[in-house]
Amino acid sequence: MPGADVDQPHFDPTESFSVLRLVSADGHEFYLDRRIAYECDTFRKMVEQGGFKEGQMNEIKLNNITGRLLEKVIEYLYYRYKYTDAKVPIPEFPIDDDMVLDLLVVANYLNLY
Repeated sequence: MPGADVDQPHFDPTESFSVLRLVSADGHEFYLDRRIAYECDTFRKMVEQGGFKEGQMNEIKLNNITGRLLEKVIEYLYYRYKYTDAKVPIPEFPIDDDMVLDLLVVANYLNLY
C-alpha cells in the first residue's frame, strides 16, 4: 500500500509474510509466498485443513512431480496471481512443447484450471 508507510510508520511487511516450502520428487526445494501458493486450491486445502501434516510443517512434498515441472507450476501460480482481475491485456503463458503433456497431468493432479 502506498500510504501504509505514512499511516503506520512502524509497520514491518515481513511480519505478515508467510512462506511454504514445496519439495519435488527429485528433492528440489522451492520457497513460495503463501499468497502465491494459495492460487492452487490443492495447496490451500493441504495447508488449511487440520488433518494434514503439511499445514503444521509449512511444507508440501510432491513425490510425483519433478523439480522441472514444479518450477513451471510455480511460474504459472505467479502468472495467475499477477493477472487475476487484470485490466491490461493478458499475455500468453509460455510452455515448452516438450513439457505440455506432463504439465497437463500435473495440472489435473493439482486441480489447476
